[in-house]
Amino acid sequence: MGTDPRRTLQEAATRRVSCEILSRDGSCAQGTVVRVERGGIVLTTASRRFAGGEDVRIWLSMDGQPYTFEASVIRTGVPVPDRTQDGLLIGFIDRWTEGTAGAAGEDRIVEVLPPNGPPISLLLPPAQLVEVTLSGLSFVVPLAFKLVFVESGAQQVRLGIAGVPVQEVSAHVRALAQGEDYLLYHLQIDEIPDPDVYRIIIDGLAR
Repeated sequence: MGTDPRRTLQEAATRRVSCEILSRDGSCAQGTVVRVERGGIVLTTASRRFAGGEDVRIWLSMDGQPYTFEASVIRTGVPVPDRTQDGLLIGFIDRWTEGTAGAAGEDRIVEVLPPNGPPISLLLPPAQLVEVTLSGLSFVVPLAFKLVFVESGAQQVRLGIAGVPVQEVSAHVRALAQGEDYLLYHLQIDEIPDPDVYRIIIDGLAR
């Protein structure tokens, strides 16, 4: 049985855990979990302005355990303990996930294909898949990871599920954010060989 999301977020607020706030356009901003209220969770972030009603995905990690969830921005300019107005109230928590966004297996493939060397699975440690959508995917690796992908750099990505031909798509690093001990990447998909097959794969991976 998984942990209680509210209890986990309360612990994150007590410890002022850092988090990544991913927007639907692929941009990301670093924040901090400040408190849990009856109406939602208050984060602080000064690196990007958000709008009420905006949908976001949150990624955070405590004691080596990653958590992701979707939410909507309820209110901006929320007062926070440091007396700034950088607070962000988010609510309507959905798709709470502990661990990576998908499990590895012969029937699931999410790999980055470096110019040299073997493929890097985003479904196996030390990588952590955060989300995969029609427009792109986000993942986290430790700071000590052997490869660093430069912002705007081109990448090839291999995606697959059981019963469907594997797709190799072209992408580029849309955003890159560094946390205390990790790097978060968002890859934007640029070219898709077969859009219909690709859509089926993404739908299967997102489940």
